[in-house]
Amino acid sequence: MARQPTPRTPRARLSKAKPKPGSSAAQTAEDTALDDAVTDAQDLADDVVADEGDTLASASLPTPTTDVQKAVAFNQAQLTAQTGEVLSALENPVADQAAVMMLEDLRGYMQGSEQLVLAASGQAMALLLDPATQDTGKKALQELATWQASLITFSGSVTTTASTIKGDFGS
Repeated sequence: MARQPTPRTPRARLSKAKPKPGSSAAQTAEDTALDDAVTDAQDLADDVVADEGDTLASASLPTPTTDVQKAVAFNQAQLTAQTGEVLSALENPVADQAAVMMLEDLRGYMQGSEQLVLAASGQAMALLLDPATQDTGKKALQELATWQASLITFSGSVTTTASTIKGDFGS
């Protein structure tokens, strides 16, 4: 495949170049010769790139000899095959991986929430101990209880989704 000229290539810059006013005939001839040389060099480079691309496209890959090379060649052949069998064979591992990732994300979220609950409950207990802020402490504990209930609902929802993802992914 031949390389396409971009605004940064000399050919594109040459088409934008304008002769300088007041330049001599010798300078103009030199500029023209330089422009021709750049154009020829660019054409030669384009031809070389195109030839290399053709050589790479027609090259045959070496025969795999080690077990690892054979495994890689087998996987590449299976994955590049245009059959539905390969894709259906990949459904289960991909669905399992998605479910595991969801559960791992939930685990991390729950661990972070545990730290927040510890700090918030400590603050609420401190508010409860002071008679002037007891009402605020009670409200804080009620809000904390509500948040924990919603956290349990959320984790149950994620767990349910993770357990059904295999069936959802395949359909």
